Amino acid sequence: MNILSPQITIDIWSDFVCPWCWIAKKRFEKALDVFENKDNVLIRHHSYRIASEFAPAPFKAAMYKKFGTEQGAELMMKQIKIASESEGLLYNFDTMLFGDTKDAHAMVKMADQVGLGEKLAERLFMASITEGRSIFDHKELVAISTEVGVSPTDAENALNSRTLRDAIISDENNARAIGASGVPLFLLNNRYSLSGAQPASSFLGVLQQAWADKQNEVVITKGQSCEVGGCSI
Repeated sequence: MNILSPQITIDIWSDFVCPWCWIAKKRFEKALDVFENKDNVLIRHHSYRIASEFAPAPFKAAMYKKFGTEQGAELMMKQIKIASESEGLLYNFDTMLFGDTKDAHAMVKMADQVGLGEKLAERLFMASITEGRSIFDHKELVAISTEVGVSPTDAENALNSRTLRDAIISDENNARAIGASGVPLFLLNNRYSLSGAQPASSFLGVLQQAWADKQNEVVITKGQSCEVGGCSI
């Protein structure tokens, strides 16, 4: 008889031009690394564009326009820089770009199909934020993808896939359906929601709470049974 272990499902929405998303990703990973039941966690990444239909532009200029004053934008970037340095990340605002990331998200969804989605997402954050590479240029996107093992053919195909773009829109609609208006967003077991770049301790706390809840559910045991394809012995 097999006992089916409880599992925590975590849905994560983020965007590569959201400056807080990379920080939140690192803090979540730090919490997950020390979570005693991390082997029973299923993570599902989803797309969310904070600059849909926005033409690529220098990050600073876009923030100045968004805040209406340079002072407000500079204050935000100062806060981000302090937070990023505490996580060992390097943010180069002078070379960062801001815009619609549909192509980058499509590339990650394609990479997910061959088990490279997480590696590519991390590489895109670093390429855009630290290295100042354009994740809006198709040749650069293909080059970045191949750096983590994606085939050039798969990368090229992703840029022209209507199916992948429909999946991005579906992700965004699902986020809005649960009341999301921005990212990063973490949803555990369709019950606990954390938004923003929370401290690692907050992520760990909600992981532990979600796990405790699972222990109170009915434990399902699995013995011999028959299914469409036949019977077990």
